[in-house]
Amino acid sequence: MAFFTGAACSAVWAQTSQPHDVPNWQTDLLKRYEKNREQTRQFARRYHWPIRKNYSNQRVLTLQEIDPLGQPVYYSLHNVEAAQGTRTQALQGGGSLGIALSGSSALLAGRLGLWDGGRVLNTHQEFAGTTYGSAKINQKDNVTSVNDHTTHLAGTLVAQGVNANAKGMAFGAQLSVWDYTDDISELTIAAPNLLISNHAYGPVAGWVYNDSRPGINPDLKWEWWGTPSISATEDYLFGFYSTKTQDLDKLAYNNPFFLMVRSADNKRAETGPPDGTAYFLKNTDVQSTAARSRNDTYDVIPADATAKNVLTIGAANVTYSGPSEPVLVGSASYSGWGPTDDGRIKPDLLGIGTGVFSSLGSSSNAYGTYSGTSMASANVSGSLFLLQELYTRQRAAGAVSGGQFLRASTLKGLVLHTASRPSPEAGPDYRQGWGLLNTEAAARVLLNNDRAHLFMEQSLMPNSTFTKSIVAQGNEPLIVTLSWTDPEGTATSITPALVNSRTPKLVNDLDLRVSDGQQVAMPFVLNPAQPAQAATRGDNIRDNVEQVYIANPVPGKTYTITVSHKGKMTYSSQPYSVIVSGLYRINCQLSARIVPTQDTTLCPGATLLLQSDTTSAATQYKWFRNDTLLTGATKSSYQAAQAGSYRLRITAENGCSATSDPVTISLRNAEIGLTPAGSQLLCSTNSQVPLAVGPMKGGTLTGATFDWLRDGAILDNVHSSTLSANQPGRYQVRVSQNGCQVLSNETIILSSSVNSLTLLPEETDLYLPQGATVTLKAPIDTSYQYQWYRNDQAIANAREYRLSVSQAGNYKVQVTQHTCIGWSTLRSVRTAALLTATNPDPTNLIMFYPNPAETTLSIRYVNPASKQVQIGIFDLHGVFQHHQVSLTAPNGQFEGAISVGDLPPGLYILQLTDGLTSQTSRFIKK
Repeated sequence: MAFFTGAACSAVWAQTSQPHDVPNWQTDLLKRYEKNREQTRQFARRYHWPIRKNYSNQRVLTLQEIDPLGQPVYYSLHNVEAAQGTRTQALQGGGSLGIALSGSSALLAGRLGLWDGGRVLNTHQEFAGTTYGSAKINQKDNVTSVNDHTTHLAGTLVAQGVNANAKGMAFGAQLSVWDYTDDISELTIAAPNLLISNHAYGPVAGWVYNDSRPGINPDLKWEWWGTPSISATEDYLFGFYSTKTQDLDKLAYNNPFFLMVRSADNKRAETGPPDGTAYFLKNTDVQSTAARSRNDTYDVIPADATAKNVLTIGAANVTYSGPSEPVLVGSASYSGWGPTDDGRIKPDLLGIGTGVFSSLGSSSNAYGTYSGTSMASANVSGSLFLLQELYTRQRAAGAVSGGQFLRASTLKGLVLHTASRPSPEAGPDYRQGWGLLNTEAAARVLLNNDRAHLFMEQSLMPNSTFTKSIVAQGNEPLIVTLSWTDPEGTATSITPALVNSRTPKLVNDLDLRVSDGQQVAMPFVLNPAQPAQAATRGDNIRDNVEQVYIANPVPGKTYTITVSHKGKMTYSSQPYSVIVSGLYRINCQLSARIVPTQDTTLCPGATLLLQSDTTSAATQYKWFRNDTLLTGATKSSYQAAQAGSYRLRITAENGCSATSDPVTISLRNAEIGLTPAGSQLLCSTNSQVPLAVGPMKGGTLTGATFDWLRDGAILDNVHSSTLSANQPGRYQVRVSQNGCQVLSNETIILSSSVNSLTLLPEETDLYLPQGATVTLKAPIDTSYQYQWYRNDQAIANAREYRLSVSQAGNYKVQVTQHTCIGWSTLRSVRTAALLTATNPDPTNLIMFYPNPAETTLSIRYVNPASKQVQIGIFDLHGVFQHHQVSLTAPNGQFEGAISVGDLPPGLYILQLTDGLTSQTSRFIKK
């Protein structure tokens, strides 16, 4: 049996798909994984495989699927210092960049995801309140078990900082959470709406220490999870490009703005027992002493984290040369090393994963310190979300519908381009990838205040070449990085001959070159056959990230960037991204200043004219409030009407830009609120509604005076902060304080309508023939609740606005409107004997009711031989008094109603003719 272990505990651009060979690839993927899940359930029942197994050190193994060999695949989790180590604090409030990011921009709502081992404790104090108007933690599946690991990672991502030491990277963001059990199917559906997702789990591989095994000898608790039939010495899953890895690349290719961040596992911390010591094969009782690979060197990153288009994260070992100056020493002792079997660079990047303090799921105020590449991946994921927010702010102009996201390939290229490593000119390696995430450096490239950087998002057509001329600044490196999201490769077959297959998984092999007209600079390349060897320069045929690093470019010299491809290109084009640093720029001496320079307090409703201290027709102006670009604010002045921190960014004709110091505008009065709000009811003429005004958002009303208004008119001699309102109207209060006035919200007071309820029909006394019914109706209002009574006794289940009555009695309805209760008029219903026709034939029966009648006379007539009847009303002198009514009935049972409300009171004759006979009866009009 094969098991899986996670490696890490320890104008808006729509996310449209690229063209693909299967138009309904999502449907195909969902069907395939549903079929695999059903087969897995069947095999589990047949072979008694455990669905879930608890190991030591909080490790839980969960049955995920069956592999092509029919073996079970189990998954497991990869078990303010992190923000400091990756320089993410520079982007947060009070950071060195002055951009105050938190992940709270509305355009990013719901775009950060976490797949992990269970449920987040969403009642933890770090996740209280709402974000974007909904819960901060949004559990997307029905998993019920709260998980410490999941809660810890969620805190690293979005904890709001109730405990300052546990503040998350994107502390203002919302987080969507799934259990990893069905991750591919869930990703297929969720990916179009996500930008970043974190995945700190994976297949159980290599050596696993299981302290829960019996006995006290630690050397006898080791398990080896390889597949001896494929390789007797190493677990083939390390570095392997599996079918699931292929599917991850397919998901990424078809969702070009979505970047999955995966942990590199902690396998170098589990190296097996001493030589010759017996160990167990997987979770069985079968023992072996055969020598196996120790997991302690290269090629120990399993399957899922080897995908081309994910960002695979290891854990860094850092020291500090100053409070905010992390220095990368190398990767942590437990962090997995690459390469992949085909020689690609993994991990891609390092984050801070050792000693990370964050929230736990045991209680609402529980915290703990964990270490692992899981923690490092969350550190990186939250930081990358802030970079997307920064780019969105730069492009969105403050409008929810006008933003733009970085492609996933651009974001991935950006963080690899700016990563910190001890010797940048030495390039990447298979231990630490491209280096330690430097969020501040990545943000500076996006801000590009010194015009030293360039990034381009392009598409390369088959058999075409892209060229771009640039000028180097000199006295600093010229760095060019190419990255692209590559179509999925062919999954490696699980056979002994293909273990550690070096066949490249790259599909569209793009090439980056930089020429100075005499020499061509080549990108970094690594040799998987000699993984400890430093990078050289050459033709990279393996990676979908390439970088040319020119340590000492000639100042002012023109260089030409070329992007081309070799071989046949899959699909009609290949999108790619190019990032450049070290460009020539002039010495910018530009400065920006807002007038007035001092912070100002305004009365609500007042405005303040903010102006640039210099104006020029050739200068571009952008105004920001709370570090968000204001739509349409492109002039040298801005009329500020809202509280907030205002900045001005100016850009000169030569490209130089500068940002002013902030000017803060606050409102003198606190916001006020009138309670109760909304609509209120006066139940009777003696009722009162108590109204009160109070401050909102922590303000006070000390020294304030009050004027109450009803329907816009000031009430005489009413100046307290409360009012007992006894008349209908629209009430407001005007508060005067410190020379400012503010008008409250409205409270609308209405007279309840339950005190004047009239039932229909309007007859006070109703006479019914035996067997007949009449429907009593109360007024309809959506705020009403009804209860009908007969002879002062409540009728069971009679709670609608109407009641069908066939029994004699006195009827009324009680109506409840909010807190008001009223009663309808009383209706007396009496039964009467049937009135028979003047025709002696007993089979032809005519009945009518009520009699006396006030507004309506109901008629029933039975004659199977008749198809139509005519009805007329005459006075006692035989004078026709009413238009004739015609009734038809194919079964000879006629029913109808005649309005008699316009007849004067008196005695009348009703005549019915059915074509065979004519009948008359008398009735009284009240």
